[in-house]
Amino acid sequence: MGLFRAFNKYKNNIAIIDNEHSDLSYKQVLKETNKIKKKIKNKSLILIISENTLGSLLAYIFCIINNHVAIIVDSKTTQKNILKIFKNYEPNYIFLSKEMKTLFKKKCSEKYNFFDQSLIKNKISKKKKLNKNLSVLLSTSGSMGSIKFVKLSKRNLKTNTNSIINYLKINNKDSAITNLPISYSYMISVINTHFEVGGSIIISKYSLIEKEFWKILKNSKVTSFNGVPYTYEMLMRVGLKNIKIRTLKYLTQAGGKLEKNKLREIINFCKRNNIKFFSMYGQTEASPRISYLKPEFSEKKIGSIGKGLSGNKIYIIDNNGKKIVKPYVEGEIINEGKNVFMGYSKNCNDLNKLNEKNYKLKTGDLGFFDKDGFFFITSRISRIAKIFGNRVDLGHLESLMSQKNYKVVCLSDNNKISIFIEKSYNKTNLINTISKITNLNINSFELIKLKYFPRTSNNKVSYNELKKNNARL
Repeated sequence: MGLFRAFNKYKNNIAIIDNEHSDLSYKQVLKETNKIKKKIKNKSLILIISENTLGSLLAYIFCIINNHVAIIVDSKTTQKNILKIFKNYEPNYIFLSKEMKTLFKKKCSEKYNFFDQSLIKNKISKKKKLNKNLSVLLSTSGSMGSIKFVKLSKRNLKTNTNSIINYLKINNKDSAITNLPISYSYMISVINTHFEVGGSIIISKYSLIEKEFWKILKNSKVTSFNGVPYTYEMLMRVGLKNIKIRTLKYLTQAGGKLEKNKLREIINFCKRNNIKFFSMYGQTEASPRISYLKPEFSEKKIGSIGKGLSGNKIYIIDNNGKKIVKPYVEGEIINEGKNVFMGYSKNCNDLNKLNEKNYKLKTGDLGFFDKDGFFFITSRISRIAKIFGNRVDLGHLESLMSQKNYKVVCLSDNNKISIFIEKSYNKTNLINTISKITNLNINSFELIKLKYFPRTSNNKVSYNELKKNNARL
């Protein structure tokens, strides 16, 4: 049931390509992680405060291979929230950058220097009751709300990994670059699929707007490039025609909805360069992939999330929970399969409990299927936006902005957050404030000025009317 069979099967293949260190074969990765294995013998809860670096990637590999439970948190998470996670979960060990060690100076002891990371031991942590099938905890919330983790089992990861390998046809000659955070479920799935078949992961800590990233990309013979809507928007700003990577076999896109005109630009680029383009849909709770659209349907069914992965059922239910059987009728999208997560976690007391008979996920997304069985998303049921893997409660965001004397109304298409205002504010100050609150990049927002907010008969803001408004600044 375990992952990463390639570590025994493809020992001489290059597993990790890193410009700052020498490349590591599968055999060498095992050698390095075995050094830690001697220090952590019992099944432990290990907090990885991750960066896109060799040390963080090796820490994740170590946890998966040796059956430890990894809590993966992005290093950009606020110190307040990191300390809160530490308090709630009391991890046995922590992998973190050497610069962050001072955060746990009084609570932890130095254990081992591991490339760019340090492994430290929690002085006060007790032995944990960890479910034998629990593998990874991934965050499903941004920096605004309560910190909640998705519990993923070995079965979840294995099921989803095999399904993705099957439709992308990934093999031991393929390589992907870490252009998304390692803490993000999308990037984790990319790592899992490539390490399962003996492929390579190229380490990059740089963003798309940095020259170093493109240097690494062009020199590494990458075959797979993966991105969220923001990623592809950045690519278009760079100029797709300027991207000439002869080894590139396919592009994948998930994590939100791309506008149709931008989708067409990507599709045309792929056609010109003999690259396969896969639109995908998923959630962290689905380990994370739910559906995909085959390249041959990318134009004909543009905007569709495709059909469910093999062994993965998706369907639509109405307000009464009944399955919708007619096409073009809107309802909630349901995912059913062994990829569905084992429940949410709030602290270390619920890590022994897994809902292992949980096969059904209510996505919270509204959509329909057409006469050919292809699914389309129309909107969200709740006012919870998902931006780059982070959940943002839009109502809570409006309240927090009000406390800072900004009267705003927020909507989202799961790509960007639209900030509606009646009053003129300093644009830079407003965007920076909201970026700090949400811990999202400033490019995640657009500002829209209205004469007044449309309202219902009982004087509440009419969000339906707002959706129709596109008077952009």
